[in-house]
Amino acid sequence: MINEFDVGSRVKSIAETSAYRKECKLLFLLQVIFRSVYNKQVEFWNLVDTYNSNVVIGTESWLKEDISNVQAFTSDFTTFRKDRSARGGGSFICVKNIIASTEVCVDVAVEMIAV
Repeated sequence: MINEFDVGSRVKSIAETSAYRKECKLLFLLQVIFRSVYNKQVEFWNLVDTYNSNVVIGTESWLKEDISNVQAFTSDFTTFRKDRSARGGGSFICVKNIIASTEVCVDVAVEMIAV
């Protein structure tokens, strides 16, 4: 049984949700398998700009600890990486700085990133 208060609350909730949706911007996610992002930086950032991506997920980055974020990524993004010590593998997530993001700790033995 629904009383007047419940109906009013639901109508207000729907109205607030609709107003919220009008103010929100879309989130564009780009997922790429690279086979060495370091060697494809120009193509990579052109792709990001073309699609106006807010979040980029990359696999097969082939990055090592001796390559810093400044060398491979732009300062417009916060970058979270999981490099592999052997050749191949590695993954990263780049999140535009206008979006709050924090890395979630996961098992060190797993090649996985959670943000």
